[in-house]
Amino acid sequence: MKKKLSVSLLSLCIGLSSAAISFSADARDITIYYTNDLHAHVSPEIIPYISKTRPVGGFAPISKIVKDAKAKEKDVFFFDAGDYFTGPFISTLTKGEAIIDILNTMPYDAVSVGNHEFDHGHQNLVKQLSKLKFPVLLDNVFYSGTDNPLIKTPYTIVEKDGFKIGVIGMHGVSAFYEAIAAGVREGVDCRDPVPYVKKQLEELKGKVDLTVLLAHEGVPGMQSSAGEADVARALKTDVEMAKTLAGYGLNVLITGHAHKGTPEPIKVGDTLVVSTDAYTIELGKLVLDWNPKTKKVDSYNGKLITMYQDTYKPDPETQAKVDEWENKVKKITDKVVATSPEVLTRSYGESAPTGNLITDALMYKVPYADASFYNAGGIRTELPKGNITYGDVLSMYPFTNDVMSVEISGKDLKSIMSHAADLKNGMLHVSKTVKFRYDSTKPLVNVSSNLISKASRLQMTPSIP
Repeated sequence: MKKKLSVSLLSLCIGLSSAAISFSADARDITIYYTNDLHAHVSPEIIPYISKTRPVGGFAPISKIVKDAKAKEKDVFFFDAGDYFTGPFISTLTKGEAIIDILNTMPYDAVSVGNHEFDHGHQNLVKQLSKLKFPVLLDNVFYSGTDNPLIKTPYTIVEKDGFKIGVIGMHGVSAFYEAIAAGVREGVDCRDPVPYVKKQLEELKGKVDLTVLLAHEGVPGMQSSAGEADVARALKTDVEMAKTLAGYGLNVLITGHAHKGTPEPIKVGDTLVVSTDAYTIELGKLVLDWNPKTKKVDSYNGKLITMYQDTYKPDPETQAKVDEWENKVKKITDKVVATSPEVLTRSYGESAPTGNLITDALMYKVPYADASFYNAGGIRTELPKGNITYGDVLSMYPFTNDVMSVEISGKDLKSIMSHAADLKNGMLHVSKTVKFRYDSTKPLVNVSSNLISKASRLQMTPSIP
């Protein structure tokens, strides 16, 4: 059912429902397909919180839907809001090159940049993204100490049969500094996007029929999920962005980073905010009834298409490229490195087998250490029951982190545990040599940290009963 953006006084007077209102015969249906946070999930897979029996996702089925739509209809557009790198091993092993090659077989009109495109450094980002056959947009990341933008194109105008959409790309400040390691982002800075987006919207006035912002931003919401359950994040930041840009003519805000889908668009003034649940689980579709007389959107209809493998066929060109790259890395990724009698799940809100495995592995790597720590957000998937391949491990742990060994005091350990206890959006995985407990009704200074060393058990503070 389409949502009305405006209702005439005449309609109110005669008591017509919105469903009965007719539009101008020459109104245009503008269709916008969108993705975000693809995270290199190039092939369909079982995602337990979607279905335990039906594989879902993949680049090729999404590609086919949009290609078919573009072949049948004139007013079809396709955009992505960033984070196409990092996830399954195919991205990590190729530093994103495979993903770029596959994306080039898909009918995108423009994409923005997410934090994970920086995972192999900003130099690699520029190198890989320069190979894309469609515009890459980013308006607020600059080389440090300069006004020289990392990406030279802040916006573009996409035209289909005389209809023009102005598309802008931006990156959120918190998503940049909190989600990209300091060493990786060294040499580039992210600035407040608001003045830059306002500038681009002003420049686009009178030049386009519709404006779209591709944003990669947000603050994580509550993360509590065992196994493969999704990381839910609120879209509050995007709603606030839409409010901030009120009066500047922004029609659609497609957002990434949140991993939070919008079954129906969120209407904020004259702006529609939309997003998918990430990992190619869904393809977003937004249909706008655009009135050429008023130059405005009269109504809209939005939905998320769940990409079940048994429902949607792959695009042959995209699938061939996926197969090509998967075969290239197969010799490495198919090697069995371990077996497990059960599935090793992950969790963002509690202790989990994968977190225990990683922290114990760190202790094995540095045998003289008393304790090890790892962030829950760095664990990207679970490990299967039975044979575990190198590819499985790399998909679970895709970041090329260095193992750091440091000396800390008992006071520092207590501070770390206090911080961990106060986390609202995840948890800190610790090795089996560390135990801590706290009373949630008391200030966090009452955290009790116990370090169990090889020689003795050192209690940092009296335990809380």
